[in-house]
Amino acid sequence: MKELPSREFTWFLENERLLPLLKDLTHPRGERRSYRVCESDGQKVFIKTFSEKGVAGRIRSLFAPRGKKEFIIARRLASIGVPAPVPLGYGIGDRVSAIAEDFIDGTTLLVLMKKDPDREGLLNQLADFLLLLKEKKVRHDDLHLDNILVSGKKLHLVDLHKVSVRRSFSDNDELANLTHALGTIYYDINPRERDIFFSRYAASPEMRKKTTDAVETLRGRWVVNKMTRAFRDTSVVRRQGTDLFIRGREECADGAYVATLKSDRKVKVESFAGHVRKTYSGTRRLKTAWRNHVVLEYMHKAVTPAAFCAAIPARGAGGYIAMEDLTGRGEELDRYLDRNYDAMDTRRRKLFIDALTAFFLDAMTWNITHRDLKACNIFVLDSGGFLFLDVEDIRFARVTADILKKAFCQLNTTIPRRISARDRIRFFLRLVSLIGVDRKKLFREVSAESLNEPIVYEGVSGLVTDKW
Repeated sequence: MKELPSREFTWFLENERLLPLLKDLTHPRGERRSYRVCESDGQKVFIKTFSEKGVAGRIRSLFAPRGKKEFIIARRLASIGVPAPVPLGYGIGDRVSAIAEDFIDGTTLLVLMKKDPDREGLLNQLADFLLLLKEKKVRHDDLHLDNILVSGKKLHLVDLHKVSVRRSFSDNDELANLTHALGTIYYDINPRERDIFFSRYAASPEMRKKTTDAVETLRGRWVVNKMTRAFRDTSVVRRQGTDLFIRGREECADGAYVATLKSDRKVKVESFAGHVRKTYSGTRRLKTAWRNHVVLEYMHKAVTPAAFCAAIPARGAGGYIAMEDLTGRGEELDRYLDRNYDAMDTRRRKLFIDALTAFFLDAMTWNITHRDLKACNIFVLDSGGFLFLDVEDIRFARVTADILKKAFCQLNTTIPRRISARDRIRFFLRLVSLIGVDRKKLFREVSAESLNEPIVYEGVSGLVTDKW
């Protein structure tokens, strides 16, 4: 390799003809990383630069800069037959480093999983690729699917500075690869697709259980991490003083006051032009609601009214969240059923139950639950969808038999009594399919507890109290 000085980096290149392309390259001030694609003599070159910040970064820049490490790892992967970008050289500077490699014209596996109709084929490819990494004893400590690039039908490993090639490959190494790879999609693929992946991978029952548990632990940490970032500038949140905005919606909460919709000791809900404000009597529930809104934004799960901004006082009451106005777009589930159920024929009732069940299954697959699942906290959209209300009562937890029992009992006692047993059971059977549970035992418990409670709901004509 040739050592060639340039403006900010000293480059170590396989071919010095790349130097004119790299000699004026600098790392953008304040950025952790930068990416660019350049062309030289008809060859596209991908260049990534790193900032080596802090004491750890200073030590790393002296002994193991990221650019050099990626170059060495890429060479090692090529020698053992693991597809990765072809390294062309690396650069070292004062607290910065860089790597130059052949550009791969491809799409990340995560993007393909979201838009390609052949998800089963992609899951089989992922399983084969992870088996290859296991065979070659390669561990990637940041193996989310944005770090797997698909070009044609071939998968490539990228972002290599967190890759290591082991002398021996332990169960923990295998589990780390599986957990990181599945973590970004696990809650977006259905149980059948999960079975397809694990069957292709030929995972033992023990390894599958360990992977599932590890993914859930990873998701729990991710949720906590996003919650802690809900009150500062991030890719989702923009902070201005004590006001917090969901990025891209900064102008959505500027309308004038219209009317007060609800006021009690806990909250006040007011209508403004273009939005609704929910003001809380204290900051605890306000902060919980805002954290939940932010996590759902990171998840890209539109299961609640879209939040625009939050005003959070340093102490005391008066803080609020501004969110989309649902007026004229539907109504709460109890009112909806009271208004429409009797006019529905058998087919319409089945379609409605299937749609409601699909909404719940999707949310619960993502470990999204609601601890106050009265019918008045489920909004039926005229467009055919559903939303959870009272966002402060959302929790991110694995669905258990106890959670399902509480949900069924709350719904059972907050919808009109005339909803048939057949329709209630159809809903019950679809939801319990999500988890392994004694259905007969759970059904008996739900029935017994429901029958001991009065039926209370908000109907078309007002509050209704009834008995079984």
